[in-house]
Amino acid sequence: MRDRLDLGLPGSALTAGLAALTAWVTLLVWSPFAEQPSTFLVPLAFGALLVAVSGVLLRAARLHPLLVLLVQVLVVGVWLHHRLAGPAATWGWIPNATSLETFRLAFVDAAEVARTYAAPVPAEATAFAPLMIVAGMGMVLLVDFIACTLRRAPVAGLPLLAAYTAPISILDGGVPWAKFAAGALCFLFLIAAQEATRLSQWGRQVSDHRMFDSQSTEVNSQAVWSSARKIGVTATGLSVLVPLLVPTLSLQLFDGFGNGPGGSGDSVSLTNPMADMRRDLSRGRDVDLITVRTDDPDPTYLRVTVLDRFDGDSWRPSERDIPRDQSAQGLLPRPPGLDDETEREIYDWDVSINDRFDSNWLPAPYPTHSLEAPGDWRYDVRTMDFIAAVDDLDTRGQSYELQSLRVNPTAEELATSAPVPATIFQPMTELPDMPPAVTRLALEVTRDQPTKFEQAVALQRWFRVGGGFEYSLTRRPGTGLSELEDFLLNDKSGYCEQFATAMATMGRALKIPSRVAVGFLRPTSTDGGETYTYSTHDLHAWPEMYFEGIGWVRFEPTPAVQAPTVPSYTRGTIDRDDPGSTTSSRAVAPTQNRIDQPTASAAAGSGGGGGGIDLRFLVRTAGLVLLVALVLLVPRLLRELVRRRRWATATSPVLLAEASWAELRDTARDLGVAWDDTVTVRSRARELVRSFGRPGGDEDAMTRAEARGEDANPEAARSLDGLVRLVELARYAREVPPSAAEVDATRADVARCVEALRAGASRRARTKADWLPASLIHGGATTTGRRRQLRFDEPGVDRAV
Repeated sequence: MRDRLDLGLPGSALTAGLAALTAWVTLLVWSPFAEQPSTFLVPLAFGALLVAVSGVLLRAARLHPLLVLLVQVLVVGVWLHHRLAGPAATWGWIPNATSLETFRLAFVDAAEVARTYAAPVPAEATAFAPLMIVAGMGMVLLVDFIACTLRRAPVAGLPLLAAYTAPISILDGGVPWAKFAAGALCFLFLIAAQEATRLSQWGRQVSDHRMFDSQSTEVNSQAVWSSARKIGVTATGLSVLVPLLVPTLSLQLFDGFGNGPGGSGDSVSLTNPMADMRRDLSRGRDVDLITVRTDDPDPTYLRVTVLDRFDGDSWRPSERDIPRDQSAQGLLPRPPGLDDETEREIYDWDVSINDRFDSNWLPAPYPTHSLEAPGDWRYDVRTMDFIAAVDDLDTRGQSYELQSLRVNPTAEELATSAPVPATIFQPMTELPDMPPAVTRLALEVTRDQPTKFEQAVALQRWFRVGGGFEYSLTRRPGTGLSELEDFLLNDKSGYCEQFATAMATMGRALKIPSRVAVGFLRPTSTDGGETYTYSTHDLHAWPEMYFEGIGWVRFEPTPAVQAPTVPSYTRGTIDRDDPGSTTSSRAVAPTQNRIDQPTASAAAGSGGGGGGIDLRFLVRTAGLVLLVALVLLVPRLLRELVRRRRWATATSPVLLAEASWAELRDTARDLGVAWDDTVTVRSRARELVRSFGRPGGDEDAMTRAEARGEDANPEAARSLDGLVRLVELARYAREVPPSAAEVDATRADVARCVEALRAGASRRARTKADWLPASLIHGGATTTGRRRQLRFDEPGVDRAV
């Protein structure tokens, strides 16, 4: 038993230690998430060591790979439970009901901190650490499993890349080069160590240079590092390129890193709209941010961006589509849904932003007719907000000119608007599973209103007047379903974030296309004329709802203490005698808004695009089908790549022999044929020939013993004998005669043996071998009888003589 545990332990320990070090060094890029990153980086260092040690012991005991991972997860879970709930546990370690509840609450508190504070999380918010520890330990376990248990160190670069993309997606800027270089260097050492461990177990040279000389058993490091360098440089290059290709326009990777009193000084950052708005509204001092000169007599609602996706936890911007030809320079496209006949006015604006306001979006009134701004700003055709297309571009110090459109619809026009096109109706009414009480409340508030517009006005009036709500900045942040239900049914106290998102959510529940806009409410006139200033306390959120012919129009549910006025069209009256009112979009789920029955106006593509076939949906569907096809093809392609590379590197008689035997071994594993690397080559061949099938045999032949074995395919049996002699010469003879290692003949022998193995296997086994080849994961090879002794980290050559 002692010999069994000691087998390969030193090399395995080195690889496991380097895997743990690589994972932990990579996690250093998470330091900017907190002002005191040691609260999670120090425990992660101990956790990485724990994973490495447990992995070495479990693999030395030759447990199944998945069992190794399962036990490691259990060990990490017990350690985390002791760390977070030890005082409540029995003897500090054994879980009980109290300790498990304490353990759960630790993560609830950590998630709340992540939602409350902007990165970096303040040092006093120590409850944040468990969230980072769990995320980090997940990455450590994956790296150890892939690099050490599966022995695929280059593939372990994938979870490392995921760790790098987290700060890129959440924080401004990229990964510091020093930290990336440290992680890449550790990654190279990890690959080199695994190569050295693997190659040192071979019984003779595997290159043109001698790996072992006659005087020493030391491995020639030149050959090891040559192989490791090629793999390592490729993997490191991917580590540099892949993050550059990862889309980072969606604002949050996690649910939080948002609200709350992060930051310092008088600067205002608006990169995570809801989170940063709440933080800046909470500041006591009112800081001037934007100065405008305009002939617009009422320059209110300066929009920054749009939140048009609700996942049940928060409202956030969807990924923006900003190709180069959508540069925000000069005249801009007509806003979605706005008809030529709709009344509008054009006003000129000169905008100057001071250095205190930092945002990736350019503030502008909606809708905007034209824009002239320095830098590469682009628009999205769906939202018509303006976003920086390069990393070093923001709003600080920007001065630009624009023309705004003042659309003046009447209440009758909005009430009698045509049905909504499918391309807008479907995504802009999408909701997660809603609390039934919220849906019932929306229907109750609007039950007497015959049109969608009148329902929207009723919601606005209910929030401002009849619902018993009050404006307060003391409410805890959050726009998820649980916070929404509490806000609507219990607390009824909040600020513009709650009012805007609540009305937009209830609007979607009523099948009114809705979204949330974030920007500035109203400025202060500085000269009593055409010059105005927007400040920190003007930050605001409001809902926008879509009505065909007019497009997206704003509503104002926030109480009058913060938003004194409402849009004029929401105060108008509707003449029921007007014949046009018969075309109104009715409140009860009009069939015109069914996605499978688009209307004529939708098909015509008015405004935001037509109904019928949604090109974007077709493209996404085709992309999904292609992705699934690629995923299904990957194992088969990888197996073919291994086969081609194996034959390409067989440049000597010894390598040709080993390549032939390895191909035969992998084919057997793919077909589910028992293979034991702990016996001699001849013993292995005697067992293998029993699985040979008759040429042209089928699945029914599996039921007849005479259909399999040496007599079923004598030619393949002779080929197998030739391969056995070649492998024995390559491994044990001083020299291999050239006549015994003729490339074409050897490959023909292998092909006959492979064909015989496939003929002796069932159709199901052949299909599985083609599409899910087991040989891609070294390990788990079965043996005959009750023996399952092959180590998961064996190089795949015979050890017995």
